[in-house]
Amino acid sequence: MRETKFKLYLSHPFRSRKRLRKWELGFEERTGVPLINPFYEIIGNNSSERCRNIGVVSRDISQIIKSKGVLTIVDGSLSYGTIQEMVYSKLNDRPVYSVITNGSHDHPWLKYHSNKIFRCLGDFENWFTRDCPYCKEDKMHVININKKLKTEMFECGCGKTWLERTK
Repeated sequence: MRETKFKLYLSHPFRSRKRLRKWELGFEERTGVPLINPFYEIIGNNSSERCRNIGVVSRDISQIIKSKGVLTIVDGSLSYGTIQEMVYSKLNDRPVYSVITNGSHDHPWLKYHSNKIFRCLGDFENWFTRDCPYCKEDKMHVININKKLKTEMFECGCGKTWLERTK
C-alpha cells in the first residue's frame, strides 16, 4: 500500500466486523487508502474488552477528528456506536459516506447525517476511486461536500485539489 495522509474512519456494527474486515483489507490494497477501524486499530482484536471500556469513546472521537471523513455502514444490526459516530462526524465537519444496505436509505436522520448515501460497498468504492482528471494515474478522493453550494471538493495523491458541482 502506498503511503498516504488520507485516512477514512470506518464506522460499523460490531456484528458485521468480521465480514467488513475482509472488505476493508481488500479496499486498502486496491486504493492505497487506509481505513481506521476502531475494532482493530485501537485495541486490536479484543472487541469484548472494547465494548466494556468507556474510554474508547474519547479515542474514537479523536480518530474521527483526525480522519478526512467517515465511512459508515448501516446494515440493520443494532449499533449504538455507529449512529453516535455519524453524529460526532457531522458535528466535527467530517464528510460522512454512508453505505446503507438495510433499505433505510431514505430515513430522514440518516439522510441528515450523511453527505452521500450508497446502497452497497461496491457503489461507494466505484465513486470513491474515480481517476484524477489531472494525472490520470492516481485516484481522487472527496474531502468535503457542501450541500448548500452543491459542490464536492476532491484531492489526489498527485497534489491537486479542486471543486466540482454536484447535481
